[in-house]
Amino acid sequence: MGKSKLWMIGVGAALTLAACADEEAETPTPEEAEPETVASPEPRAQKFMDLWQAGEYDTLYDEFLTERTKSAFGEEIFIDWQEELDEQLSLSERDIDWQLGEEPWLKNEPADIPLTIAMESVVGEIEFTKTLSFVYEETEEGAEGEWFAEWDPSFILPNLSKNDNVFVQVSETERGEIVDRNGKVVAGNTDAYEIGVVPGNFDRDDYTERLAELLDMSAADIDAELDKPWVEPHHYVPLGTVGPDRETLNRLFAIPGTKRTKVTMRDYPYGESLAHLTGYIAPITAEQLEERGDQGYGQGDVIGREGLEEIFETELRGKRGGKILIEKTAQNETITAIDNSTAAGDTIKLTIDADLQRKVYREMDDAPGTAAAVDPYTGETHVLVSSPAYDPNDFIPGIKQSRFQQLVDDPGQPFFNRSAATYPPSYVMQPVTAAVAMKQGTLDPAEGIDIDGETWQKYASWNDFRITRPNPGVKNPIDLEKALIHSDSIYFAIQATNMPDDSFLTGLSEFGFGTALDYPVPLSASQISESGAFGSEGQLASSASGESQVRLNILHTASMYGTFLADGEMKKPILISDTEEESLKQELFNAEQAELIRTALVEAGEEDGHELVGKTAVLKSDKGNMGWFAGYDPKVGNLSVAVMMEDEEDAAAIAEALFSDD
Repeated sequence: MGKSKLWMIGVGAALTLAACADEEAETPTPEEAEPETVASPEPRAQKFMDLWQAGEYDTLYDEFLTERTKSAFGEEIFIDWQEELDEQLSLSERDIDWQLGEEPWLKNEPADIPLTIAMESVVGEIEFTKTLSFVYEETEEGAEGEWFAEWDPSFILPNLSKNDNVFVQVSETERGEIVDRNGKVVAGNTDAYEIGVVPGNFDRDDYTERLAELLDMSAADIDAELDKPWVEPHHYVPLGTVGPDRETLNRLFAIPGTKRTKVTMRDYPYGESLAHLTGYIAPITAEQLEERGDQGYGQGDVIGREGLEEIFETELRGKRGGKILIEKTAQNETITAIDNSTAAGDTIKLTIDADLQRKVYREMDDAPGTAAAVDPYTGETHVLVSSPAYDPNDFIPGIKQSRFQQLVDDPGQPFFNRSAATYPPSYVMQPVTAAVAMKQGTLDPAEGIDIDGETWQKYASWNDFRITRPNPGVKNPIDLEKALIHSDSIYFAIQATNMPDDSFLTGLSEFGFGTALDYPVPLSASQISESGAFGSEGQLASSASGESQVRLNILHTASMYGTFLADGEMKKPILISDTEEESLKQELFNAEQAELIRTALVEAGEEDGHELVGKTAVLKSDKGNMGWFAGYDPKVGNLSVAVMMEDEEDAAAIAEALFSDD
């Protein structure tokens, strides 16, 4: 009996377990669904960044923003406000550094992209970090979705929100100075005063003429400023800027209604003498603003417009700073979004001797010409002058149209930089020809040549073309020393045509013909001919004495003559003092050959009636006699000089003044 009950209980338990098993089989636990992956957001993100950097806000709004972003901000905020702030803050050169994470990309989860945003502005560089989220959204029913960006105004500026107001406080920096080799300022800053009037306190009938005279303006100019539409009786109207001239300032402030504001003004103490090197600063032009608008420049800024002021604009300008303030309307407070400190511009130190430069310029007495003086052992430029010139101070704070037109119409062409141009050198070329021929081994300095008559041609096939020498009465035989003393064109034509193949052409190329000097101020390259080669043997023969199409740059000429002092080594011309010395060419000829040329040039100077060592030349033309001198002072010996005067024969007199102690 006991066993039967146990069996029945066992069967019952088994049936219960079976029923439970059947119940579990009928209601299985559902498996968790796999998350749906989608294509990478990288192509869309890349396109977004490209359009953002390009400022293509219309396209971004239409094609790349989530519907929620569009609804929250609309075109007025995303397009119009961004464009307004770009202009107000001079935002440019936006650079976006971003990095996408790794797969998988899930349909229902945003793709967060860390960004570093950097750009130039009116207060300098702005840089901040943000995270941009891309959300995957369906585009049309049944179509594949796409990635769209979640955006807000803080992507324009940190902490910027809808309905905020943005203000700028610009802190100007001091422009760097340009100084000469002795530290003397040639382009610097000085205190000045902006002069203006309050119309309601100014009697135009009684004082306009007097004010115009003191400000170097016309009465019509003042009337035009005071009659502008924005002017109200209580407004301050700026009219002009004057330097720290106490007498003029006292006379100005005696006029009722005038006001002054202390400002900093650019000053060029050496005026015309260094104008073509320093250049000047002036209000930025529309073209410059378009070119440099991505560097934080705006309307009304000043910028280097010529010479070193333009070439070293970035270094001289310094780092502008200031604050970008955000008025948080919702919180009723103002916060600082960007706070950039300023940094003064660099000082540019030249190798120029400003006092010596001014001395040479004054000696030229506004006659058209140019001069250069270089140290042949270092390459440092001590003088590089062009005459006549303009006064850079006329452009500060702005040149009067009448004065500008006067300079434009001046027959002396004061805006033309003659030191950057090239000119026919005539006999100044002869020592270079001699050096090339000696290096080739075809010229024996001691060997004399019998030359008869005034003209010469090597072949009858030259037809009517002949070489003419200036002093046919010199006694034969003619050696190198006699030829250099008396500028014997026939002697040098013979030496040039005796060189084999293209030896003369190659030798002149080694002297730097056909290659522009690597120099901060652009200078035209000296040329052998317009084509860079000799078109005929007759052209080669005449080029030996600097005729035909030979043209020399004044600084290159001084550098070439420096090789006679430096025993055949030509240094790279240097204008900036911290530039490393560099040899352009060594062993153009040897020390013995250099001594032979120096000896002959001493005699040439004595023949010309001055105490300098070198060559003179006079080129006759319908416009006047162009005078040349190239050489050095034997008492000093550390400067090689070249002078060219367009309408004056005695260029050597300018060079003598350069070396005098007066």
